[in-house]
Amino acid sequence: MAWREQLQKGSFRGVPFFTTAAGGVFGRRNVVHEYPLRDLPYAEDLGRKARQFDIDAFVLGQDYMTARDRLIEALEKAGAGELVHPYRGRLRVVVVDASVSETTDEGGVARFRITFVESGEKLEPGAAANTVDAVESAADKAATASKNGFARVFAAAGFLDFVGDGAIIQINGALTAIRSASNLTLLSGTALPGFLAGLAGLSSNLTALIRSPELLASSLYAQVGGLFDVSSTYTGALTSLRSLFGFGGSEQAVLMTTPNRRQQAVNQAAVIALVRQTAAIESTRALANITPASYEEAIVLRDEVANQLETLAETADDEVYVALTDLRIAVIKDVAIRAADLSRLVRHPMQNTLPALVVSYRIYGSTGQAGDIVARNHVRHPGFVPGGQAIEVLDA
Repeated sequence: MAWREQLQKGSFRGVPFFTTAAGGVFGRRNVVHEYPLRDLPYAEDLGRKARQFDIDAFVLGQDYMTARDRLIEALEKAGAGELVHPYRGRLRVVVVDASVSETTDEGGVARFRITFVESGEKLEPGAAANTVDAVESAADKAATASKNGFARVFAAAGFLDFVGDGAIIQINGALTAIRSASNLTLLSGTALPGFLAGLAGLSSNLTALIRSPELLASSLYAQVGGLFDVSSTYTGALTSLRSLFGFGGSEQAVLMTTPNRRQQAVNQAAVIALVRQTAAIESTRALANITPASYEEAIVLRDEVANQLETLAETADDEVYVALTDLRIAVIKDVAIRAADLSRLVRHPMQNTLPALVVSYRIYGSTGQAGDIVARNHVRHPGFVPGGQAIEVLDA
């Protein structure tokens, strides 16, 4: 290939620029030792010198000021970033010096003189907590506590038949809600038959199961938690599980006028609590495996799941309270660490109506984000992103 064909369009952190010249500094780090009464010095080689890249760049056009400000913002960000060097390709660098100049003689152009230095990795690996495993461990403990809490209060044996009949109706309602929740996402074809068979089997065995609270708790928990296992994506699993956060909210309260009625009310509350707790606990596993598109989206999901855990803990017994609280703390830590490097949402002013492909290229230097721009801003037609207002985009 001819050298012109190998040139690449320059950019830093995704912000494009044009180039007039590029240079660099390289070599070895040699320390020269000169000794008394010796004519020849000794050169001590301390390794390769950090490579420095000097670039004369510019941005131009009617909206060059916007391009200028975006490049300045990218240059001022902390830490290393990706430089697409016109002559050397993709490099991981830090900015050590940058300057910009503008003149009225050359209107519509901002010229930059930028010095980059290659950025390596730390030789010693830093210690980092495995927050996803911490969520999994806390979720396992919360699941055990939730089932134990149900078994401690649920009872049908030794009471009049209507207590057991009411529990069966309540649990069948939960199974219907679980089935409805599964329709909110695309399920894995291999796991779906077993999931549906489990729902049917649990419903047909309720008369016996209500007399064994421990086994009933495990069976019902397995069916709610099954939404996590059979969903084809973690995002789909989270959607299904979140739909059960308000389960039982429209149930008519049982009048606690007799001991049997009081137990019926306790059983009703126990079923509702178990379904809600299971949905919240299993949603933390799904969330731990999801990387949202932006920091803001991650915080919204975190707050919804964490707030649900907090609400459920407030009305739980001591064992369940501690387990749900520990899980909530683990979720908050996990999302805080994993979301730290996600893109932030920013408002981008649109002066004119333009195609999404053009908007994406102007913002990111590529057309790859056009679909996200259309979806995020609910644009009716990708050929017409409306002007005269600001749109929401991911930080470049």
